[in-house]
Amino acid sequence: MKILAVSFQLGDAMPTIVANMLGELTSEHQVDLLSDREPSTPIRGLGKTYTLPFPTKWSSWQRRFIRWFGATPVSNWWSRRAKKIVERDYDVVVVFLNNVNLTAMVAARDIAKMLGCKFAIYTVDAFPAPGGWIRKKSEFRGKKRIATRLFSAADLVAASNSHMLEYQLSLCKPSATRRGVVLLTPSPICHHEYPVSDELLFLYTGNFYGLRNPSHFLKAFKRLLAKYPEAKFMVVGRDTKLRNMDSILDEEERTHIEEGDYTTDLSPLFRRARILVDIDGDREKDPFLSSKITSYLKVNRVILSETGRITPSREMFAGLNTVVQCDHNEDSLYEGMLRAIEIADSNPDYSERNELIEAFSVERVGSIMKEALIDLIANK
Repeated sequence: MKILAVSFQLGDAMPTIVANMLGELTSEHQVDLLSDREPSTPIRGLGKTYTLPFPTKWSSWQRRFIRWFGATPVSNWWSRRAKKIVERDYDVVVVFLNNVNLTAMVAARDIAKMLGCKFAIYTVDAFPAPGGWIRKKSEFRGKKRIATRLFSAADLVAASNSHMLEYQLSLCKPSATRRGVVLLTPSPICHHEYPVSDELLFLYTGNFYGLRNPSHFLKAFKRLLAKYPEAKFMVVGRDTKLRNMDSILDEEERTHIEEGDYTTDLSPLFRRARILVDIDGDREKDPFLSSKITSYLKVNRVILSETGRITPSREMFAGLNTVVQCDHNEDSLYEGMLRAIEIADSNPDYSERNELIEAFSVERVGSIMKEALIDLIANK
């Protein structure tokens, strides 16, 4: 099978995911890559790399055309240039889509059409982000029009969880031949064992943006301090600003909040933490599953998950004793904090997560993707 993978910004948010998936595909198939830049790290077994820089200075004009007309003239221009440098025939063109590389999806569709081959989309982020993640309604409507055209052209749509797949397929025009498949975010299997921490530290790794709202957690944490005055809450990421913290916590209570800089080595922080915190977007129904959860699962720490009622988190972690699920409200989170402390102090059995860790494994996810692409090509 000859595969052309298309993905942008391989030095930023997507390199690990793309590298893991391509590494699995190259073990049995010929895989070439089209991108706006060279990968930041070598990808095992990768064949030819087509590199064509994208003019980021035009991004503001692209956003205007999306909002006003549901059009992508800059992406179309880049796609026309990309078609001229592709030198080989392929059985399938696969785009690895996140929320920044719309142009990659446009080009993948156009190249697949030019070559007369199959077109597949693997989306890690929902496009367009639904339900308030995009502030400007005009931008959401424009992106939705574009998404309908592009996803409707796909022969295979893969998404990182079942809720996201359902959402993306709902944007497509009906097709009797289009396939859908869930491909969890691939992650190597490993387990991190640390001694029980002497600190009562709640740790959140990542940023608060969009609908990720720390206010409910802070209100519950304020109540927790009355019972556990030694408790701390630490946030580590590039943008760790806690909205509304000053209006929720008084001066003394704010001394229990620590903010750390972004780091790729979380081991010292996991060692300190008693409980790991995951906060989903403040919606009852949301298709996103935070990427940090795959790291959390491999650490022998209780996870406190704030999530809506209809979410991937609610579905995946149901029945796990070491994952405490809470609603987006103060009372639920306060009770969850007490429960998480109780579980953390009871020498819990973290092996209950092994099956889920295996489901996220690079080997398992890569195998599912290979089978899906082979089946797609075989049924022309």
